[in-house]
Amino acid sequence: MKELRTQTFLSWSEKLWDTPNVAHDTPHDQRFHASLVLGFSDSAARDAFFTGNAIEGLTNQLAPLASEIHAYDVAAALTFVRNGAILPRYQE
Repeated sequence: MKELRTQTFLSWSEKLWDTPNVAHDTPHDQRFHASLVLGFSDSAARDAFFTGNAIEGLTNQLAPLASEIHAYDVAAALTFVRNGAILPRYQE
C-alpha cells in the first residue's frame, strides 16, 4: 500500500445542508460518516494486498464499524492545496 487517507464527517445536520431546491433527506441508515482511501502504485500491488494476509486484519477491524464498503479505481488524484497554500493550478 502506497497511500492511506482517512476522513470522518460531522454528524448530519439539516442546517449544514440548507440548500434551496435540493433534497438532503437520505435515510439515517444510508448516511456516510467516514471514508477510508487505500492507494496503490498499480493494479498488481493492489491485487497482492487484497489477496495477502494484511487484508484479514483490516477487515476484522472495519467489520464492527462499517455497514458497507465501496471500491473503485481512480485514474488521477489532483492536489489543489500544498503546505496550507492554495496552488495557482492543480497538480497531478
